[in-house]
Amino acid sequence: MNTLKEYIKQIYYLTRFDIYIVGNVLIDYLLKKEIKNIDIVLKKDAIQTAKKFAEKIGKVIKIDEQEGTANVILEDTKKIIKFSNMQGKDIINDLENQVFSINAMAVKVNKDGTFNMEDMIDPFGGVKDINNRLIRSVKATTFEENPLNMLIAVRLMAKLGFDLEKTTAELIKKNAQKILSLDWKDISKELFYILGEKRTYYYIQIMDKELHLFDKLFPEIIPMKEVGRCDYHVVDAWTHSLYALKEIESIIYANGYFEYHLRCEYEKHIEKIFSNGHTRMQLVKLATLFHDIGKPKACWIDEKGKTRFRGHEILGVEIIEKIADRLQLNQEEKWYLSKMVKEHMWPLGLYKRNDVSGKTTYDLFKNLKEDTLDVLLISLADIISTRKLLYPNEEMGMYKIHIEYLANNYLTRFKNIQDISEILREEDIKKKFSIKDPKKIEILLEEIKKAIFLGKIPPVKENAILYIKENVLKKEN
Repeated sequence: MNTLKEYIKQIYYLTRFDIYIVGNVLIDYLLKKEIKNIDIVLKKDAIQTAKKFAEKIGKVIKIDEQEGTANVILEDTKKIIKFSNMQGKDIINDLENQVFSINAMAVKVNKDGTFNMEDMIDPFGGVKDINNRLIRSVKATTFEENPLNMLIAVRLMAKLGFDLEKTTAELIKKNAQKILSLDWKDISKELFYILGEKRTYYYIQIMDKELHLFDKLFPEIIPMKEVGRCDYHVVDAWTHSLYALKEIESIIYANGYFEYHLRCEYEKHIEKIFSNGHTRMQLVKLATLFHDIGKPKACWIDEKGKTRFRGHEILGVEIIEKIADRLQLNQEEKWYLSKMVKEHMWPLGLYKRNDVSGKTTYDLFKNLKEDTLDVLLISLADIISTRKLLYPNEEMGMYKIHIEYLANNYLTRFKNIQDISEILREEDIKKKFSIKDPKKIEILLEEIKKAIFLGKIPPVKENAILYIKENVLKKEN
């Protein structure tokens, strides 16, 4: 806070206009959180003041002439100070144009450059709402004027752990249909913010059951609410999917669910970023939410009157691809979601057949590759969320052991042989066996990987060449 005050004092002496501190910095202060970035509002000349300040302390990283804003990065802390021009006739008029009460607060900088965070300008009760942990809209027309604010409200709830004030919730429900007027790029952005928070399942449940937003965005979930109950499920497919999402979050964020080395591997794995900027964690949550999206199409009754969903994972692929297109995801992310939906039953199939032989596990890993851990995680959450409702006192240790066994085998036996260039290269095969066909070479390299995985040969070049000669090419001849 002392450093912040020094910076504000320096800024104050660079301008002759009033300065106000606004935005998230005030929320962070009241919640006793680390102050990250700082927003200040000036009567005018925000960009010019930012440039002067940048010459002394940092550099301007972004200027928006139209909006009259500039961001300056602080070189010592890497925090950002955003300079903005006042949009109204005074600060109260500016705060009236904010969407939520917690954003409609300000602190005025004194004439000597000092300020007191306790001297809050708070015309809409933002401090009280922060203390009561509530998201409240400033105006009754907020969601009508910009329906995106409905999703922003949920995002703020998820980010801060706040509840939605009753009247605000009613206004969202009243305007829920207007959510369809938004650009899907904006919808996707807000949804992925929510997917990045720890209790995604809870906030999606609120969006669905209380605010009536989610089925507007994803009408595919409506028939899911009508099917799903059978010998193995006591709830509908959509409710089960929410339970599965809750379960996968409890696994992801648990400190000691998996043994230490496996937990560390999962933590690194799910934080990896796709080319579109989304993390595996966000995408695995989305895949879990829609893993049974194909059940309504697959539902049928057998001759004994039992409900069946055979093939739902295959039928779900086409549906999840359409959802991915709607969310404007790239081809990599679309393929990932499709794979999760299509293959989420595979680990259970191995468990039911009691088959974790080298051949079957190798086929699993070869097919799933770097997405193996994700499918295993979804499968675990899927089965636990199912069995918990059927048999609340049942110990799920056996299926967890099954998943851990597969994960450990993937990490210790399969992952390390994805690149065997230090053992055997294409050039070695070309030179030793006079083979030029790239497809043939690829097949031979795959045979070596499999042989190493199954323990038939050690990871040594001479053994690999001998194996090709004696066990592959000789059989072909």
